[in-house]
Amino acid sequence: IEVNTKLKSILDKITDIDGDIVELGVYTGNNSIQFMMQAPNRKYFGFDTFCGYTEEDIESSPNKQGLIDNGSRWNHSKEETTLRIKKSGLTSEFELVEGDLKETLPMYIKNKKIKCVSLLYVDCNAYLPSLKGIEAVYPIMPKGAIICIDEHLVGGETAALKEVAEKYNLDVIDTGFSFISTNYSSPSKYIIKQ
Repeated sequence: IEVNTKLKSILDKITDIDGDIVELGVYTGNNSIQFMMQAPNRKYFGFDTFCGYTEEDIESSPNKQGLIDNGSRWNHSKEETTLRIKKSGLTSEFELVEGDLKETLPMYIKNKKIKCVSLLYVDCNAYLPSLKGIEAVYPIMPKGAIICIDEHLVGGETAALKEVAEKYNLDVIDTGFSFISTNYSSPSKYIIKQ
């Protein structure tokens, strides 16, 4: 498996920060595999509907038409993704959580299945799940933890990240990475919890 050096640059920033890795938007598991390969001592949690967007998520997003146009593209079952991750041969502990993350993620935090997060990677494109996911995880992130998005066109993730940054008086840092249409994620912006 080839190392995604762009994701590695983000993971390198949390080397000394305690916590799990949580990803919002798993799809086929490309990032999941990268996170587990590059940070094998951290537990990985991936949240996804595995069947596209809810109507509420589409309606609340500034990039509504893009979500509609790409809707069926995101249909990839949890079972297919789990099998793909297992076939990669990685031994990291991981859990994929199916359903609307606006409900499932707060439940995982409330039930203490996730207690501390060092990296929240937002890759769900839509505004409302991005915002609700960030708001749910932020209180259990230690100082120095990172919230990163991979959205290069201004849309739901960008709007949510900027809103949270403004609320907590944090700088939005641009990675400088350009988007390349491949199977490899390209982080675009992030904030560091102070």
